[in-house]
Amino acid sequence: MSDTYEKKDAAERYNASRALPDATMKLWMEKLSEKVPLEAVTRILDLGGGTGRFTVPIRKTYHCPVIVIDPSEAMIEQGIGLDTEDIFWLCGNAEYIPLADGLVNMVWMSQVFHHLVKPSLAFQEIRRVLSPSGYFVVRNGTWESDSGLDWIQYFPEAQQLDKIKTPSQADIVNSICPNGFDVIHVETVNQIFASSYLEYYQKISQRGLSSLISISDEAFNKGIVKMKQWAESQPRDQPVYDPVDLFVFQKQD
Repeated sequence: MSDTYEKKDAAERYNASRALPDATMKLWMEKLSEKVPLEAVTRILDLGGGTGRFTVPIRKTYHCPVIVIDPSEAMIEQGIGLDTEDIFWLCGNAEYIPLADGLVNMVWMSQVFHHLVKPSLAFQEIRRVLSPSGYFVVRNGTWESDSGLDWIQYFPEAQQLDKIKTPSQADIVNSICPNGFDVIHVETVNQIFASSYLEYYQKISQRGLSSLISISDEAFNKGIVKMKQWAESQPRDQPVYDPVDLFVFQKQD
């Protein structure tokens, strides 16, 4: 996986820029538990879990231990101060998962797909650590959903990077299924990302998104000034929605 978030300040910005409202996190947990039954899961892997923003909600939803694996020590250090009951942190990557065969019933992978260095090897590893008929859940932006993002128009360099790295829905399905999985659900979830346009601007200004970290300071500063002007012209106290895709796969026996 990418080393974009290896630096401590990047991990801190990630937390600030990616924080989701309670209502949005509740929506994701409802969507998840609708497709992956609570009774089918006794141990979960949050792969590429970063600072663990989904880890605690997932643990509380499924009432079972969660293992967080991320290649960035800085991200793990940032997240390890969370409520740690039944949460275990490991440094590792998707291409070599340091877990025993069949150890988990569900693998959750949020906004990680486009960072995978060797996707096929990663999916084989995910299949290995899943129990029979285990679930592999992918939450990720795609070409289809990213076209609805407001911020990206102000950062053309980041937009070009996203065009290169961002998969389509078909890319995700066609990459994962040949590695021993059946797709059982695909959906675009229109989540609330910020409670207002001002908060939306403030989150983007943290520069926690990988494509914004990758562009030059000049390009970022130019874009954020324009975005602030746009945000200040929008209606006050109007929530800003951010579409993200949900994929649920099941391990073939």
